[in-house]
Amino acid sequence: MHRPLFFLVLFSFIFSLPSFSQKVVVRVGIDNKITLPKSDTIYYDQKRKLTWDDFKGKPDINHKGSAVTSSGFAYSWNGKEDGETLYLDISVYTFFTKSNSWKKIGVDNAYHLGHEQRHFDITMLGAKNFVHELKKVSFDIQNYKQLINQIFNRVYDENLSLQFKYDRETKHSLDKEKQEEWNERVGKAVRSEL
Repeated sequence: MHRPLFFLVLFSFIFSLPSFSQKVVVRVGIDNKITLPKSDTIYYDQKRKLTWDDFKGKPDINHKGSAVTSSGFAYSWNGKEDGETLYLDISVYTFFTKSNSWKKIGVDNAYHLGHEQRHFDITMLGAKNFVHELKKVSFDIQNYKQLINQIFNRVYDENLSLQFKYDRETKHSLDKEKQEEWNERVGKAVRSEL
């Protein structure tokens, strides 16, 4: 006798749960995080250029390059449900890790530092491209997590390919003419609005 009553109460409870949002609105932008003075992480800021003092990692003497910039872009999000709509605020940021970035002894001129700065700038272009791609997509409650991850992975891989192309074309900064072309192209793209 108690079982049917329990089933009825449970059945009523399940069907009275609030419905999930059907519409997803994504608001996305570049997060200009502030770099803390003693932090191992430097967040991208057009006004704050890299210095050789930022390269704190142990050099790989077997590496063909004279320096390595360890940078990447990432995102964080939070969501808020309002009736039938889920609002996702996505913040995209670019970072440089001091402890994973290094230079060999004797590498200390401005020209080579400029080459490493372009690597950091190219990483920022990846972040901007990720924001651009997210703005083009329509999301729904079933696909938003998967689509965001797919777009991130694709754009990150494209950015990594661009980093390799940059080193290949400039011959790791040895081709000064190509280096200047990349400096101009990347500098212009970094300064452009989303």
